[in-house]
Amino acid sequence: MSPSTLLTGNLLATADALPMRLRVRFGDLSSRFLAKGQVGKGYRFIARNGRVLLATDAPLADLVDAVVEARLQVWHRAILPGDKPQPYGLLLWVRSRGAAKAGPVQRGELVAELSEGRELAIAVGGGRWLEFRHAAKNAKRN
Repeated sequence: MSPSTLLTGNLLATADALPMRLRVRFGDLSSRFLAKGQVGKGYRFIARNGRVLLATDAPLADLVDAVVEARLQVWHRAILPGDKPQPYGLLLWVRSRGAAKAGPVQRGELVAELSEGRELAIAVGGGRWLEFRHAAKNAKRN
């Protein structure tokens, strides 16, 4: 499965869209991401489809409704020792401390059906998507 099959949205208009940085206010992601453990001061979570790795400096509960800086890139992985790393999925790196203060804020929420106004969506398994929308558009929808 190619990492590009996990993505959809307006932000992918250019061929070299990844890696990309976003300022995001996340909803609760705990239903689609399983804890993989803590590495040093960081935390790792894997999406239920096994193709999206979430690396962060805070537990998932601390990310809810906090404005954070996120970087999305291709996750390269070697299956066996000595293998050349190949594109495997997506790496979503989230930094809550020292996040950039400027730029538009996206709302990142888990959804079952994609909306037309989405900027970006990532398949996370179980028929769910992590959808990113401009926070102002999301507020009008509610």
